Amino acid sequence: MNGQRLTSRPSWLPVLDGAVVVLLLLTACVFVFGGFREYLGTMRISVRSADRPLVLAIALLLFRHLLVPSPNITTSLRDSVSRIWSSEARATVLSAFVATRVSVLLVGYLALVTIGIEPGTARFNAAQPTMLEDLLARWDAAWYLSIATQGYRWDGNPLREQNVVFFPLYPSAMRALGLFLGNHWLVAGLLLALTGFLAALTYLYRLAADLLDTTRARTVVWALAAYPFAVYYSAPYTESFYLLGSIGMFFHLRREEWWTAAAWGLFVGLSRPNGFFLALPAGIIVLQHVIAQRRLVWAAGVACVAPVMGVVAYSAFLYLKFGDPLAWMKGQAAWRRVFVGIGPGIEALVLDRFNEIAANGFFHYTATNPYDFLHTMAALLVLASIWPCTRRFGPAYGAYLAINILPPLLMGGMMSIGRMSSVLFPVFLWLGAVVPSRHLAAWIAASAVLQGLVAVLFFTWRPVF
Repeated sequence: MNGQRLTSRPSWLPVLDGAVVVLLLLTACVFVFGGFREYLGTMRISVRSADRPLVLAIALLLFRHLLVPSPNITTSLRDSVSRIWSSEARATVLSAFVATRVSVLLVGYLALVTIGIEPGTARFNAAQPTMLEDLLARWDAAWYLSIATQGYRWDGNPLREQNVVFFPLYPSAMRALGLFLGNHWLVAGLLLALTGFLAALTYLYRLAADLLDTTRARTVVWALAAYPFAVYYSAPYTESFYLLGSIGMFFHLRREEWWTAAAWGLFVGLSRPNGFFLALPAGIIVLQHVIAQRRLVWAAGVACVAPVMGVVAYSAFLYLKFGDPLAWMKGQAAWRRVFVGIGPGIEALVLDRFNEIAANGFFHYTATNPYDFLHTMAALLVLASIWPCTRRFGPAYGAYLAINILPPLLMGGMMSIGRMSSVLFPVFLWLGAVVPSRHLAAWIAASAVLQGLVAVLFFTWRPVF
């Protein structure tokens, strides 16, 4: 009987039940933090009382039980939680998520109170921060905070660092959630980053289980969660959104679920400047489908262009607001990201470090350029994995790696490469496929130690970015 009851549920029922739960959570937030008043253009949105979301939740609940009286919402939610909790994915993903995310924040806090920040370090502070917000106020979090609280700024000077280079999805979500959390914007950003990373690990486990097996899928999840530069998944950064959207798009493209893949593609395109790059691997997967099926599904074509549409939408917004649709691209110059040509770029990447080591020795290079060394190791790992990933998983996976690592290397050198490498999930699929199970503990332990080092550097304002 229970099995019949579960299978007879309408497909929209979990969505309605989830909406009721969300409204109840928002009711609690408004009750605790006092609500907010927001303007969208000339339209005012006012949620100053907990009564409104509570009444709406009750109305949805009555409507839901009028349409589907059995199972009731309590039974439905209990069954859903039980199903998730007993799944193999939950056991792997949740343990890796909690162990690494809590450890990163704990290490960051202990580093801050023991090692501390070097005197004279230029940094920003959140307004009236809590202890957690003070810890989270690091590096690029300032830009997302400025967008969430003040909106975009652009004065036309591409040599001045301005927040238009940061894409809108994450800071907009940060703004929306922060309103319900009493304007604790950085806490909202952290919750979004953690939620996105948890969802991304779940998607990664399912994708790895399809491509490999469940045992190696656990290795893949742990390899990513313990990766040294996975520190940024415990900070108000967009890495979680980009990782989630990328894996989600690959997962649904592989299953020929075109519209869901298109939604994730748009999600990525609105998350990061390089989000439109995802159109290339998506196009490869769709082309393979066309060759195999000898027909093109219209929705598959939409999935290919969805990442580009995200960039187009943001560019249109910039045109309407500042009269310059390419302000996000021009602003990259202030971060010294300028294309110098393939030949000169490769020559600088290879010869600069080779000449330094040849002239002064390896230990002198690491002692004088420790951050460059860490980023170089990350870049070499990604570059070394392009061909094995292409051969084992297909050209779309290799193209995803190449298109995400080569342009930033040629435009900005090793700057931020470690952080960028953390979202390149095919690398971890490959590691999960080739690392012997008897060596797994050693690999994870060594990687986690380095993640602790990066956490110390990041939270004490050392320029490891």
